[in-house]
Amino acid sequence: MHLPWYLSALLQALMLVHFFRRRPEGYWFFVIVFLGPVGALVYFVMEVAPDLRMKPPWLARMERRRRRRWLEHLTGEAPSQEALQELGEIYAAEKEHARAVELFTRALKRDPESREALHGRGKSLVELGEIERAIADLEPVARAEPKYHFYDAYLTLAECYERAGREAEARAAYEDILGRTSVSRAYYNYGRLLDRLGEREKAREMMRQILGKKPLLPRYLRRQERPWFRKAEAFLKT
Repeated sequence: MHLPWYLSALLQALMLVHFFRRRPEGYWFFVIVFLGPVGALVYFVMEVAPDLRMKPPWLARMERRRRRRWLEHLTGEAPSQEALQELGEIYAAEKEHARAVELFTRALKRDPESREALHGRGKSLVELGEIERAIADLEPVARAEPKYHFYDAYLTLAECYERAGREAEARAAYEDILGRTSVSRAYYNYGRLLDRLGEREKAREMMRQILGKKPLLPRYLRRQERPWFRKAEAFLKT
């Protein structure tokens, strides 16, 4: 590459900032530093460009708030269950969980068995620290459809059992989930629970299961799983 030295240095600096923020595989550091602008460009293509396909957080927030204003007007005039649920999801995404709970509750008055509203209210109740209420919302969702929302409702329920001190129920939930899926969140949380229960080697095996998936996954999935790989590696080092 024939770039002025200052542009080459800027490109390398920007790629290093991205590297330290995202923490991909460690070899990329040496690619950026020792291969100069060529290495920085390769890093950009392989690691930065895929992120650019995602909607920037500031744009997502702006769109949510525009949509929220329209839904507030709509629910003020003729509130439907769907509008109330969507508005609740927006407030939850904006971390205004008390308002989200209120909206999901209004939606549940129209359909007490709505999984979307029960799941949404349960998640917001967790954020508000109301664990027993969250359990009451999440249990019927997990019973009716264990894989609902990619097992998020069931996993959140298992985590609530832990926080409530109901360890036997948490363990049973994690074991049931792991009999259905290989999602890393389940392995990691179950491993931490086993560690607290004194079953250290079983806990370490859960972390090894997470890391064992790494060479088998395509690149885009490895990118998604990186936080769990790092957590598992940190656990095994302790």
